[in-house]
Order: sequence, then C-alpha cells, then structure tokens
Amino acid sequence: MTDIADRPEVAPELRLVPHAFRQVFGRPAGGVWYAPGTVTLMAGHPRSLAVCARWGAIVAGERRDDGVLELASINRPAERASLWEGTVPPWAEPIAAVAEKIGVRGGATLLCSVDLPRGSGLAAATALACATALALRDLHRPDLSIEDLIAVVADSEPVFRGEAGRALGHDGDLVPFDLAESGRRLLVVDTRIRRGPPLPLVRATVLDDDLGRALTGYHRAQHRDPEQDAVVEAALAAGAHGACALVDEPGRPVVVLADASAVRPIRAAITAACSLAPRYLTVLPTGGAYRVD
Repeated sequence: MTDIADRPEVAPELRLVPHAFRQVFGRPAGGVWYAPGTVTLMAGHPRSLAVCARWGAIVAGERRDDGVLELASINRPAERASLWEGTVPPWAEPIAAVAEKIGVRGGATLLCSVDLPRGSGLAAATALACATALALRDLHRPDLSIEDLIAVVADSEPVFRGEAGRALGHDGDLVPFDLAESGRRLLVVDTRIRRGPPLPLVRATVLDDDLGRALTGYHRAQHRDPEQDAVVEAALAAGAHGACALVDEPGRPVVVLADASAVRPIRAAITAACSLAPRYLTVLPTGGAYRVD
C-alpha cells in the first residue's frame, strides 16, 4: 500500500503528519487517525448542542511490543517523550491519560499534531485524546467499541458521533443543524486570553425557541467574564443573531451565530472592541473522528 504521505488525493493537512513521522523515525507510519475539535453551545444546559469543526488533532503511529510509548509532536518538536520514563510534558498529558485508561500493555510510537492551542474554543485537548484513543484501540485493543472509547475520554461523545450538518443534543440525540443550507455560520472567537479556571456555570433557564436569542440569554445568565462580554455585545451590535461564552479552559472564547454575509463586519466590530486581536474560526458542522487510512 502507498504511504498516505505520498497520496495526492488525501488532504494536505492529513498527509503532513505521516510525512513528518517518516522524517522523524525513518519509516512509514502504520496508521493515521483524525479527531475533530468541537464547539459546544450552551454548555451544561439541557438544550446544549455540540458540533464538530474541521480543525482538530491528527495522530500517525505504529505498534511496538517493548512496552514503550514513544511520543513526538509537530507542535512541540523539541519535547519528545517516552511515557513511563520520567516526567510527562504538559502537551502529552491527554495521551498519557488515555493510554493508562485503555490499558496498553505493548507500546506504540506516535507523532501528533493539533491545529489549535488549548483554550481557543474547540476543545483541542479532547480532540488529541480522541485521536490517540482511536490509534491505541486499532494498534492494541481492537476489541474496544466506540462506546468504550467514549467512556475512556471525558466529553468525547460529540467527537466520536458527530455528523456533517447535525448537532449532538444534551440527551445524546443527533439533530439537524445544517447551517450551510440556512445561510448561517458559527463564528468562534478566540480572545487569546489564557488564565485560570472559568467561573462556575449557572444553570440558566432558557425558554426562547430562537437559537440566537437562546444563546444570548444563556450568556447573560452566567457569571460574565468582561472580555467575553465585550465580544458578545460587539457581535450583537453588529448584527449577530446571538452569541455566548464558550467553556474551554484556560481560554476565554466566544461563539457567535450569524448570517454568512455578516461574518466580516461582525469580525471587524469584535476586533475593534478587543485589546488583543482575536483569532477567528468560521464553523460548519462536520463529521466525527475516523481512521484516515
């Protein structure tokens, strides 16, 4: 089989990681796995909705049988690690937790890449944990089901069960959420602010059937962070249907629901209201985690 790094029909971002694996370790990877980041609207609320985004985590890896779990990251090229031998660097903590819970007795060599930093609004650490769980399952524990992996990785159900044009509800049901058809977009705003744990969520009562107004009502019922509040108010003033804070520690991101045609002026209004230039991601719901090759 042709190494996935050499297959032009595969998306460039999916070829990059196996190519780097071959450069670092001198041989092709035995497999490549992808898990998307997720955006959760109204986290902790009975009407919460979670969707997959096209940015996420990619893991290239191979099985080994000497009990060593060797790790490298495109995002941290100088911080290679071998689990169970010394201190685990912070970027590898999601991988270490998954390996321990799955109970890998053999070993693996893994090279990973995460599109976005923690706290940007897309649950990057969860995406990395899910891609790792898929890889270790396929390499060592093929007896494990997707439901087993959902039990291993906290808050991972949207990552494993996500579908394009649909959202996962609080009750675990997939519901239609075709933003492309409706001409709307989710605009994720990474304020680039990183600090300690967010304020506790308030169990808000949101009765409005309109999603935009529900998002805003949910936001205004929370303990409000000033930077997130400024983004929400700027977006609403510029014509957004609704907006609310996202929970993605240690960041202070926001999600905005807007017409596709209004995204550019809303971005300009938010940038003008922020002391730091935000990072923007325009999201349409995509599919969940899978093995690439």
